[in-house]
Amino acid sequence: MKKTVRSRNFMYTQDVDHLPFKKDNLASILEKSGAQEWAFILHDKDVDESKKKIRPHYHVMIRFKDAKTITKISKIFGDKAQYIEAWHNTINNGYSYLLHETNGSRNKYHYDVSEVTASFDFKSKIESIRRKVKKPSRQAIEDYIEDYSNGILTREALQAQIGVLEMAKHKTLLDHIDQILDQKKHNEFLEEFKGQKCVTYWLWGESGVGKTRLVREALEKCIEPTNFCILGSQRDHFQVYEGQNHIVINDLRPNDYSYGQLLMLLDPWENDKMAPARYRDKYLNAKSIFITTPYDPFSFYNGCYIENMVVDSFEQLKRRILPLHVTTKNADQIKEALIKDLEIRKAIFQINAKQKASHTDQSND
Repeated sequence: MKKTVRSRNFMYTQDVDHLPFKKDNLASILEKSGAQEWAFILHDKDVDESKKKIRPHYHVMIRFKDAKTITKISKIFGDKAQYIEAWHNTINNGYSYLLHETNGSRNKYHYDVSEVTASFDFKSKIESIRRKVKKPSRQAIEDYIEDYSNGILTREALQAQIGVLEMAKHKTLLDHIDQILDQKKHNEFLEEFKGQKCVTYWLWGESGVGKTRLVREALEKCIEPTNFCILGSQRDHFQVYEGQNHIVINDLRPNDYSYGQLLMLLDPWENDKMAPARYRDKYLNAKSIFITTPYDPFSFYNGCYIENMVVDSFEQLKRRILPLHVTTKNADQIKEALIKDLEIRKAIFQINAKQKASHTDQSND
């Protein structure tokens, strides 16, 4: 007779397309499960040994006060028992696996803490777990840095593995790696986006009308989360920029940049350009730029310090932007228009990419 497996800790794994419930209901299901604590993440960046993308899937780590059977847990999710695993390692090991920070998953894509939804402060928990992990050897540190240079680890994940002190010791090397990777990514962007136009959307309106919210929702609808960024309302907007193709410059004010500098950033046909940042300028890989500001374009121009208005005219700004006046009444309509425009531009880009690839193949023949 087969022995019934009982455990306090379980992991539920299921592809997004095969979930027996709506994915937005997962947190609610877990809240009603009677679990002591739980955490889950969507793994949508995993690849197999041939670098082929694996189907997006959820991992749910769930812990109970008393031991349960796999059959009991499967009923919570309304799914088959084969997708439930009794987790015989520590619960902390399970939480580390959600980010791929266990020894057996070191070569897999490392996810960010912010991608985990949990019934507790997951960030504090994982930081505590990391502090308890044994200090890596010199060889392990070199291996982690190599993983970072190959794009397997993010900088945050690298710091989690080797610690702040080792990051400081290797700062010069890491900065040099960043420069090389940024240059490589920019060169790939220039080749990919050659001859195409960067569009700048100028969204202006009173505070509180939802300018940034509607841009974020439009981008989330059309663009991969890793390929757009919202740069905070600060003078040094590009300090945290990491080469994304779609950029939101939030709450722009007239003197955040010199007028000439702003014109350079928004030049629609010049793709080989750099954005100013505090420590070092960043290569700009912009396919679209979204500016949110309380200023209409002409008022913004009048607020800038301009030494020679004949040379640096308002017309130069006007022909670089698509102005959109956002109000509480039209915010939803503007969001839908942005979604439609982004989808059209994405389709055109894909057609151009296919034509370029076909031309390259014919040339090679």
